[in-house]
Parts: sequence; C-alpha cells; structure tokens
Amino acid sequence: MNEHGFVRAVHKKLPTNLYRWKIHDSYTSGVPDAMYAGEKAILFAEYKYIPKLPARSTSPVKINLSGLQVLWLNNFVNLGHNVVVIVGTEDKNALILKEKEWDTPILKGEFLEKCIKIKDISDYILGVCTDQQKCIA
Repeated sequence: MNEHGFVRAVHKKLPTNLYRWKIHDSYTSGVPDAMYAGEKAILFAEYKYIPKLPARSTSPVKINLSGLQVLWLNNFVNLGHNVVVIVGTEDKNALILKEKEWDTPILKGEFLEKCIKIKDISDYILGVCTDQQKCIA
C-alpha cells in the first residue's frame, strides 16, 4: 500500500452523502490532502503514509511534514478549524494527530499504542463532520 491507496481505503468506508474533496493544488504548497464537510463541521486532513516504522520502540516516527504544511495546519488550527494529520502504516493501522500534536515527536512505541483501524478513521471523520457516529460496512 502507498499513501494514495491508504486514502482510498479510508474514503471507501465513508458514506456517499459525506462531501469529500481530495485536494490537488499545484500552485499552493502546504495545502492539506483532503477536506470533508457535513451538516456539523468541516475537517481538513493531511495524510502521510509510512511504509516501514523504525525498528526500535524508542525511535521517533518520521512523519515528514514540510515546513509549509506545518505552517498551513497550525494557522488553520489557530483560526479555530478542525485539522488533523492522519498517519498510515504498513499494517493498515493509523494514527490521527489533532490540535498540533504533529509538532511533538512521537516514539514508535507510543505511536503503536495509539493506532486505530482504517474503519475507525472513517468513523472519526464522520463524527466530526456529521451527527452520524458510525460508517456503514
């Protein structure tokens, strides 16, 4: 799996009535990968995929956000918007970083403790944007 496949797996679990926009902006650097909108809120998400985690549980996980991505994400959090970084791994698990958690290094052991399944990512997105709590399927 790669980042594109990971995003597609998350989107496949979302209901069709949830507005989703896979953002591709060739002119503005730092813009997140996706926007989701429902009757309750809008959520911006930056996706990162890590094909291989570090060997040691005490090693930091490199998320590889660019400086412009961090700037964009932090600015929109400061403006009061819902913003997350969703980090996928080779074992089809992921971590959702909220409220500038991407600014703090995370060790592999802590990363694995906080990981959730792809279905739970879709449920999180749905819960932020709508009054629905669970995705179907």
